[in-house]
Amino acid sequence: MRNTLNTGQTFDNQAMPQKGVMYALGAVMIWTGFILVSKAGALAALAIPDMIMVRFGTAFTLFSPFIWRYRKTIFQWRMGVLGAIGGLAYALSVFNGFAHAPATHAALLLPGLMPIMIAVFAYFVAGERHSKSSWIGIIISSLGIAALLIETLTSDNRYWQGDISFVVACVFWGVFTVLLRRWQFAPWHATLGIIAVTTVLFTPIYILFMPHRLLDVPLEMVGLQAFYQGVMATTIQMVFYSRAVHLIGATKMGGLMALVPVFASVIAVPLFGEQWTLGLTVALTLILTGTCVSNVPLKNWRLLARRKTVCSA
Repeated sequence: MRNTLNTGQTFDNQAMPQKGVMYALGAVMIWTGFILVSKAGALAALAIPDMIMVRFGTAFTLFSPFIWRYRKTIFQWRMGVLGAIGGLAYALSVFNGFAHAPATHAALLLPGLMPIMIAVFAYFVAGERHSKSSWIGIIISSLGIAALLIETLTSDNRYWQGDISFVVACVFWGVFTVLLRRWQFAPWHATLGIIAVTTVLFTPIYILFMPHRLLDVPLEMVGLQAFYQGVMATTIQMVFYSRAVHLIGATKMGGLMALVPVFASVIAVPLFGEQWTLGLTVALTLILTGTCVSNVPLKNWRLLARRKTVCSA
């Protein structure tokens, strides 16, 4: 009986990380589309308030019965903090970035800087301890981020306004991710909470004080933004992301998000006619290298090096 129980526990322990990786990869694909769709909305002259309202207003309308059902769980101070940080503050920062910087910069800075912020906040706030390979990977990825920011600051374009907004957005998302894991909200409750809190906070401000350009944009673009921002990015992606954080941890989830630059940047160049620069090449190379190093234990790299040495001999 003991062997049977041990076997079952081993199977469960192996299955949970596998499920976590699957959820993480789903979030990666949706986040890639989020970058491309958001940039398309910015190019279509949608104002930042419009994009936020479409994103959360659509989700709130669709899921209002569930929000009402779980209102006791959703409308509490911890969920209010998560919604204010991971919903409203993050959205304001990231959409301002899309308005001032290319999609390639978003594709590198958002998922490239997020694992760094998550790891730092997880270490100081949640007490997570990282391996040597994780810290080495973070340093390598940081060099890639620095290369892109230096190129932006030393060039004649004004992309720095958008890049700084992306950096601020990553700070907000890092705090949100760590708090989400620490407070242990169920993924579905966390998703509904962010939708509800952000919509309640932002709607009065949008109606009373902010410009509206929805009528100036083709209906097809508004529909695309409503579906992707309100359903895919806000709801399905948040469920996938939250579930992955619970199963594999905030740091590993942040590391896997660095796969987004490969997909988003390669698609953005031909789709939006953006230029590929030396800084982008250096940043992408270092970020991917840092991601690989962070997610593979140091002992595995040593074992691989020994195997290569034996084979060459």
